[in-house]
Amino acid sequence: MEQVFESVKDIEKQLAGFISQDEKTAEAVMIENAAVALEKYVRKACSKTKSRVTVLCGSGNNGADGYTLCRRLAGSCRLNVIKVKNPKSFHCISASDNLINVFQATSSDIYFYDLNLMQGSTSVEKVISKSDVVVDCIFGTGFHGTVDSNIQKLFEVVNNSKAYRIACDIPSGLDVTGENISSLTLEEKKKVVFAADRTVSMLAHKIGLFSDAAKDIAGKISVAAIGVSDSLFRLCSEKVSLNNKIYLLEKSDVKCPVRKEENVHKGKFGHICVMAGDKAGAAILSSAAGLKTGAGLASVVVNNNCDYEHFKIPASIMISSDIPSTATAVVVGPGFGRNNDFEKVISELKIMDCPDKAFVFDADSFYYKELIDFLIKNSSEKNSCKIVLTPHPKEFANLLNLAGLGDFSVKQVCDNRLELSRKFCEKFTDVVLVLKGANSFITVNDTTYICNSGSSSLAKGGSGDVLSGVIASLLAQKYDARDAAIHGVLMHALASRKVKKNYSLTPELLIENL
Repeated sequence: MEQVFESVKDIEKQLAGFISQDEKTAEAVMIENAAVALEKYVRKACSKTKSRVTVLCGSGNNGADGYTLCRRLAGSCRLNVIKVKNPKSFHCISASDNLINVFQATSSDIYFYDLNLMQGSTSVEKVISKSDVVVDCIFGTGFHGTVDSNIQKLFEVVNNSKAYRIACDIPSGLDVTGENISSLTLEEKKKVVFAADRTVSMLAHKIGLFSDAAKDIAGKISVAAIGVSDSLFRLCSEKVSLNNKIYLLEKSDVKCPVRKEENVHKGKFGHICVMAGDKAGAAILSSAAGLKTGAGLASVVVNNNCDYEHFKIPASIMISSDIPSTATAVVVGPGFGRNNDFEKVISELKIMDCPDKAFVFDADSFYYKELIDFLIKNSSEKNSCKIVLTPHPKEFANLLNLAGLGDFSVKQVCDNRLELSRKFCEKFTDVVLVLKGANSFITVNDTTYICNSGSSSLAKGGSGDVLSGVIASLLAQKYDARDAAIHGVLMHALASRKVKKNYSLTPELLIENL
C-alpha cells in the first residue's frame, strides 16, 4: 500500500532544503524532474516516429513543467505549445524563455499558439484533431473556482478528441479535494475539467484523485518521485504530516485465506450466519459468497415473513429459524427490510455464546436506532466483538443522523467522505467502517484505506450482499476486523475486474470470480 496525502506543499518545502539551500534552484530541479517523469509517459504514448504532441501550459509552476517538457521533447516529435495563460511565476517565465531559445537555435518542429488568438486554420479544433498526445500543464493542485469559457471550450474539444491525454499532477479544473465536480454528469465534467487517460501525480498520491467524482477524470494514476529517494520523502513527510494516515490499497496487498494444514475439519474455518428478513435472495447471495471465500459453514436464519421458499437454495447453505450455536460471524441487513423486529435480532446477537464473535452490518440495518445502541456498547468495551459496517452513501447519511453526528444529504456525504468517515470512527472506537462507492473508503479509528480497484460492473443489485458475505467469511476465519474489511474489499473489487464486459457482471458471476 502507498500513502495518500491531502496536500504535499509542506513536504515540497522540506525536500527543497535537501536539494539546494537556494529555494529557486531547488524548485528548478524539481520542475526539471517533473518534466522527466512526464516525458517518460509521453514517449510511451507516442506510437509513431513523428507523433504530434500538444502541451497546454498555464501561468504557474505547472506551466513551467509543461514548457520544460517541451524543451526536452524538442527535435524528437512534432510539438504544439498552447499558451493557455500568460507565464507569471518566475519558473514559468524562465522555462518559457528557455523553450523559445531552443526553438530559435535549432529550428525544431515546434508551433506556438496563444489560446485567446486561435482561430481559422489554427483553431483549437484543428490543432487538437491532429494531435496524438495532449498533455495538461495548466493549473495543478492550486486550482480553485471555475475555468473561463475559453478553457471550457478547450477542454470540450480535447476531451472529445482521439488523442491520448496526460495530466500533470492533477487534472486541470479539479480542485485539491476532488469534490468540486461531484454534482456533474460525465458529459458536464468533460466541459469543465481535463479528462485524463493518465495522471502523473508528483511526489505522492493526492486525496483529490480518489474522490468518486474524479474516478472518470483521473484515468490511471502514477506517482513520480521527481528526483528524491523514498527514504528522504518519508523523512520529510513524517516531519510535516504527523497525523496523515491515509493509504491506497494495491493488488499486491490482498491476502486470501490459505489452508496450510491438512488435518482439519469444517469447524476450523468458522460458521457464517446471515439474518434474512423479507427478501431471502440477498441473504443467500451473502452466504454463498462466504462459502466461496473459505468459511467452513454457512446458514441463513429466516423468519415467518421470509420468502426463501421461492429460491433454489444451494444444498451447502443451511436454513435455520435461530442463530446456530456454532455461528462465529453474523451478517445483518441484506434483504432484512425496514419493518422487522430489529430489536429482537440485536438481543440475539448480544447473547451469542462465542468468545470471538464478529458482526457485519449492511443495508437495512442502518435504518434502525437499535444498531447505534449496540455500537456504543461494543465500542466502549475492552476486548469487545469485531464489527464491520458496509454502508453506501445514502445509508451512511442515515447512520450519521441516527448517531447524532449531523443531518447530511447524500451529496454532502459524497463530498466529504474522508472527513465524515473519520468523524464517525472517532465516536465508535475500533468499529470498522467501509463506505462504499466508486472508490471505497475503509476507516478504523484515525486511519483510512482507499480501494480504487473496483469497476462500474459492481453497480448492480446484489454486489453489496456479496461483499458482506466475503467480509463475514474472513472474520469467521479469524481475520481481525480491519484486515477482514481490507482484504474483503480488495477480493471483491479484483473479482469484478475479471469480467470481459462491464455490463454483464451478475452477483452469481461475481461469486464465481472470487
